[in-house]
Amino acid sequence: MKPLRVAFVAGSLTQGGAEKQFVYMARALRDAGAEVDIYSLTRGEYYEAALIEEGIPPIWVGRWGAPPARLAALASMMLRRRPHIVQSTHFFGNLYAALLGRVSGALGIGSIRNDAHFDMSANGRWGPWLLRMPQVLLANSWAAQHNAATMGIRPNRIHVLPNVIDLSEFDRQGDDTARQLPSEAPTAIAVCRLVAMKRLDRFIHALVQARREVPALRGTIVGDGPERGPLERLAAAAGLNGACTFVGRSDCVPRLMRQADMLVLSSEHEGFPNVVLEAMAARLPVVATPAGDVKRVVSDGETGYVVASDDVGAMAERMVRLATSATLRRELGNAGRVRVEQSYSFSALGGRLRSVYCSMASEQRDMRALTVLQ
Repeated sequence: MKPLRVAFVAGSLTQGGAEKQFVYMARALRDAGAEVDIYSLTRGEYYEAALIEEGIPPIWVGRWGAPPARLAALASMMLRRRPHIVQSTHFFGNLYAALLGRVSGALGIGSIRNDAHFDMSANGRWGPWLLRMPQVLLANSWAAQHNAATMGIRPNRIHVLPNVIDLSEFDRQGDDTARQLPSEAPTAIAVCRLVAMKRLDRFIHALVQARREVPALRGTIVGDGPERGPLERLAAAAGLNGACTFVGRSDCVPRLMRQADMLVLSSEHEGFPNVVLEAMAARLPVVATPAGDVKRVVSDGETGYVVASDDVGAMAERMVRLATSATLRRELGNAGRVRVEQSYSFSALGGRLRSVYCSMASEQRDMRALTVLQ
């Protein structure tokens, strides 16, 4: 039987959750015997080296700067390779998957990596086209599926594949015992790109309130982005000099998490937050707003706490609760690790992804793809 051929159109390979999950997908498909091609709109970014090391080097198509020229070049490549599936890795790349799928006779799969509402607003007038043009959509959250359905997309066109984590890789990266955080005081860590939708102002205000009960509590913010300057000024104005550290982008997040005491996620919008899986893998209890699929991942009172989005007081109270009880942190953290091992392990991704492809092809009556999937 001929192998499954999957062509990914990668909108970005930066150090982000969507990009990490894409690398996992490419690896899982390759390990399952599929032929994987990656056509990247960018080059020289963080995950390019990882893909090269895996033996799946991206083909840079950004040299054709104008979108029509880029699309024509991609169409020529697709007609030569004749993939069974053309899949976008980012919402803003969905038109590529939709059009190239039609040109090459492949199943065109679009992507939703946030909660659909944010994806639509972030892409302005292109949003409706990006949502409706692909034959089918692959979302990483049930929240995105629900929200897209409220926008008129038939539920059977939207399939959900939750994020996963490679636990062996994560544990290996976290093994280094060298101290990375500035002190051994109780530490609440936030890890994300510093953009407005992450609402790190909530984290800072909650840290201020929590420190009234636990003055030794510290905050660490890992990541970079356009909001870093305003957030640093906010922390300084709130009197957190020395108590809230901005460490910037880091390649050692597993180590940093292993040295923290809790993860705080304060976002307004999420799809399936990858950082929550990383925290649970590190046996960290999680304090989070109910953005995206947080409530499906974090069991309130069992693996962490879910608080109302704008209830900074509740966020601070849960931070105090965790900062003052090592036993509670250990219990919730261990329960989180078990949850990740049982439900979100990378080892099951290849089978789950192939099953989703099969369902998509069946619903679209794509016999060419079904022939190699069944």
